[in-house]
Amino acid sequence: VMTVSRLLRSALKHVRPRVPYQGVLPRGINLHPFRPVVAGMPSCGVTPSFNVPVRMYSAPASIPASAAPTGQPKPQDDSTNLHRGKDRVPLSLKVGSRLHGFEVTEVLPVPERHLTSYMLTHSATGAKWLHFDTEDTNNVFSVTFKTTPHDSTGVAHILEHTTLCGSQRYPVRDPFFNMLKRSLNTYMNAWTTPDHTSYPFATQNKKDFYNLLGVYADATFFPKLEEIDFRQEGHRLEFDQIDDPSSRLQFKGVVYNEMKGALGDPSSLFCERVQQNLYPTTTYQYNSGGDPLDIPSLTYNQLKEFHSTHYHPANAWFFSYGDLPLSDHLAFANEHALAHFAKNPAQVVDTNVSDEVRWSEPRTVRETCPPLAMGADPERQTKVSVSFLLNNIAQDHFVTFSLSLLSNLLTNGPNSPMYKALIESGVGFDYSPDTGYSGGLREASFSVGLSGVKAEDADRIEQLVMDTLAKAAEEGFEPSRVESILHQIEMSQKTVTADFGLRL
Repeated sequence: VMTVSRLLRSALKHVRPRVPYQGVLPRGINLHPFRPVVAGMPSCGVTPSFNVPVRMYSAPASIPASAAPTGQPKPQDDSTNLHRGKDRVPLSLKVGSRLHGFEVTEVLPVPERHLTSYMLTHSATGAKWLHFDTEDTNNVFSVTFKTTPHDSTGVAHILEHTTLCGSQRYPVRDPFFNMLKRSLNTYMNAWTTPDHTSYPFATQNKKDFYNLLGVYADATFFPKLEEIDFRQEGHRLEFDQIDDPSSRLQFKGVVYNEMKGALGDPSSLFCERVQQNLYPTTTYQYNSGGDPLDIPSLTYNQLKEFHSTHYHPANAWFFSYGDLPLSDHLAFANEHALAHFAKNPAQVVDTNVSDEVRWSEPRTVRETCPPLAMGADPERQTKVSVSFLLNNIAQDHFVTFSLSLLSNLLTNGPNSPMYKALIESGVGFDYSPDTGYSGGLREASFSVGLSGVKAEDADRIEQLVMDTLAKAAEEGFEPSRVESILHQIEMSQKTVTADFGLRL
């Protein structure tokens, strides 16, 4: 310690004094003392849940003063706020407590995680809010809407993109992506899944939190939704050669091109088709991201109608996590968004998802797609899987956990029964892309199969899978493997990472 101290004193002798900043900052920009920001999840990238990538557009360097938030609560600057983290005053609300138009409906302490969860309902609109009060300074916010599609035009996905192209209080080009450049966020994103659309962010800075909350709230509830943005993000007709009107017309659009790329990948197409055929009577039969064959049939008026019926507080779930006061969150959301709405059941469509109808016998589906250009063996391009529709994930959490554990026992590692029966048989190169337990929809599923199979060997896979399941049911699993997987799960739960709030 003494050596390090001497080295520091010696180094500081050669450090030039810092010259204070003397310029004039644009409105809304604050200089904060340096503090390390723990990086969260990546803020860009295309995944099967259709995360919004960082799109490369020409955009203003910053949001102009005319679009800066006004009338916001003025939380104390982080540089002088001593009541953060462990020094904060823990939230103490009881069931029935009322706060800024919200009523507390449930309180649940979670001592294992050193947090307390609060469920609240907005009396005027019916909006739901789930808050986790904890000492973690990486505060998280998300607003989620149930966006169950009734076709494969990708309306929910295109709307997700279009809401981020300017709003009433931020009428500038892409305020979302401007905030990516100027914010102190540890995470910013938006995504569309088969049954909901979420807009999450995370930051450690209190002022930044409310700046981002203002942008997110206005973008989701009061977007401009201009037709030119719909044409850019959704679909449009464009000459193959922009300056040559005699060239052929072709469809273009950010979402259109994104989904062409996603479904052009055989593995993504395979997983999409498995889902559509396993849930043929529910909303999951449709491609929520949009099928390039159906996207051009979506109209601008249909997009606006979808927003008016789905982006209503009665169809919204708010989520917050961290050490910042919940009272400020509720006051801000109520003033800048919820106070402008009223409970109107006729305005909001039914977004509930029903259980899938069970079959009386198995079904077989065959799909074709272009081969992989870089495939190792052109004769082994077939993918085969056997899929099972399982439980409703919300009805019994123990069953959901048990089935997930069973999936690990069956497929993970070279000593698992499926690995020995399928991979070591040499019939295929690897597991099929949908292999494993999937609990992301209302009802879970389990799939297992092989990739890199010869077309003539496809029928062998089902028998191998069924024989292996029967053998596992009869012989069971070694206690040491069960204990090993349980130990892995326990260790993963004890490890609290910087993105814990986001994963919640």
